[in-house]
Amino acid sequence: MPVGSRRRDMPVMECIMKEDIRRYARIGLVHHMLYPKCVDDLDDHVATMEEFIKRDDIETFDCCLPYGKDRQARLIRQIRNCGKSDICFAVHRFPFKKFSLCTTEPNERAQVRLIVADMVEQAVAIGATGFIIASGGPSPAEATDSHRAAFADFCRWLCAELKPHGITVLLEPLDTAVDRRFLYGSTADCVALVRSLDPEVDNLAIELDLAHIPLLGEGFQQAIRTVGPYMKRVHLGNCVLKDKTHPLYGDKHPPIGLKGGEIDVVELTEILQHLLAVGFLNTESRGALLLEITPFPGRSAEETVQDNIGRLKKAWANT
Repeated sequence: MPVGSRRRDMPVMECIMKEDIRRYARIGLVHHMLYPKCVDDLDDHVATMEEFIKRDDIETFDCCLPYGKDRQARLIRQIRNCGKSDICFAVHRFPFKKFSLCTTEPNERAQVRLIVADMVEQAVAIGATGFIIASGGPSPAEATDSHRAAFADFCRWLCAELKPHGITVLLEPLDTAVDRRFLYGSTADCVALVRSLDPEVDNLAIELDLAHIPLLGEGFQQAIRTVGPYMKRVHLGNCVLKDKTHPLYGDKHPPIGLKGGEIDVVELTEILQHLLAVGFLNTESRGALLLEITPFPGRSAEETVQDNIGRLKKAWANT
């Protein structure tokens, strides 16, 4: 439905949007982004995760596990019993600065699969329903057909590894020319890849991070409508694009509303409108809507969450 056509139904929509957004979405958070210290401090990872999974204001979350079998075993038990649903494992600890899932070099391909196979075991152990990946480089400007073929082959392998466990692979589009410079970022390219592997692969979908859309040079409506039929999970966040001297320039996942960022309540309102239009937000099969944010500079993780949930509610009221 074209955005403009919704104006005819505005009185009805205004009434609907007074309802709690949780009737239309399963609200969640991304642990490892909210507590960035945990990437380097393994014990902090355990401590913050143990408190994080007790939150009563989220229904779902994304996470990764720290290194160390004892730490992992401790968290696995708690995650499986935390009462949250549709938990997704993210390959956040994958060394993308050293390897790419698109590599064409045989030894690197073998090493990549060893690393990811260990992550598959972790995802299965926590009872994950989704496994979030990004392609890695090179950028489209530098890539060859061999890189695209290598990534398609990796997706076939990974989907086959995860299918017996009922886990869907979720491809996350990242920027292709600003910061990460990954191969798969264009939403059209991501959808084309998913389509090219169907019906051979039926557990590959897309996790759309709206914080990446300005970095990709796409509009929110364009991205959401392109990905719509394949979109299984949505991340909300922010990015800094215009000021290259900003310490959070690029794909740093600052909170929504950060001064100098691209996304605040106005943009969030537009995003929610388009998610409603494609049916991702609905009362029958509520879409998973997660805040993927780092804390405001000088503010705690909890203060940041409360601020951004408040902005989300305000945007919803404006929708």
